[in-house]
Amino acid sequence: MENAGLRERKIPLQRRLGRHKDALIAAVILVPMFLVWLVVSGFPTLFGFVLGFFEWVGLADTPNFIWFDNFISFFNNPVYTDALWRSIWLGGLVTVITLGAGFFAALLMNMPLFGKGFYRSIWYIPAITATVATTQVFNIFLDSNNGVINNILKAMGKEPIVWQYSVGWGIFWIVVYSVWKGVGGAALIWLAGLQSVDLSLYEAAEIDGAGRWNKLRYVTLPGLKPIATYIVITNLIGAIQIYEQVLFITNGGPYGQTEVLVFRIYRDGFWDFNLGMAGASSLIMALIVIVVTVLYYNWSTKSDRRTTIPLKPVKSAGKEALPHAQSTKRQG
Repeated sequence: MENAGLRERKIPLQRRLGRHKDALIAAVILVPMFLVWLVVSGFPTLFGFVLGFFEWVGLADTPNFIWFDNFISFFNNPVYTDALWRSIWLGGLVTVITLGAGFFAALLMNMPLFGKGFYRSIWYIPAITATVATTQVFNIFLDSNNGVINNILKAMGKEPIVWQYSVGWGIFWIVVYSVWKGVGGAALIWLAGLQSVDLSLYEAAEIDGAGRWNKLRYVTLPGLKPIATYIVITNLIGAIQIYEQVLFITNGGPYGQTEVLVFRIYRDGFWDFNLGMAGASSLIMALIVIVVTVLYYNWSTKSDRRTTIPLKPVKSAGKEALPHAQSTKRQG
């Protein structure tokens, strides 16, 4: 009798476990990853945001709660506001050029060329190489004394350029490097979008007499809108947070004229040990990225709704005939 009772208890338990098998497997996979994320990224990020409300200069100092004084200092200090504005417009410029160059590269990749797999790999190599290594290659080209470009200028009888003391050239090389680094990833995502467009739409457009430009305008671009939303948001988030190329190419010079906000946060936190200002700047940066992302996403989805033709519900013939049959039956 006891064995029978245990058997009856085990059966519902096994059924419940079988019913939630997928959820248990997902929990076993995701919970360790989530815990690692909390330790490595989640808690440090939250701690950094909380630091923005404290005055804490130097690790040996005692943190003092000062409410919003760090945030007020941020917007009253031109060093921070200039770095913030530079991050926004530089990130926007890099995003526009990267998306345009990536789309052009994706169109070339989508052509039926011999060895296109090798061709696609070449485009993606910069995205997977280490920034430290590739920026050093750039610096070899830009060295003031024995750089490759200055040696070419000397051979042509021109004066060498001291790139590190020119704001314009510093910004130019930061943009060039950022685009070179990001165009491969953007091109592959554009390529995936191009290959997802229904081929029958191109055939229908060709039957209607559409040329290459009209196919691109009326078939390809509308079909890429969901991909465009994703790629613009991800590239803009990454471009606004430009840091490594500034550190290794210009180091914020000359005289801080190429500093961006993330580089300023790094200087406050690890050079000056002004942990309160670093935390406040990090929180402001996070809020700006979130606001820009939400605004663009809302604009993109609203434009999708405006260009979508609403379908009118079609009444069933059977439902229309039913009231007529009932009224006929009453009259009879």
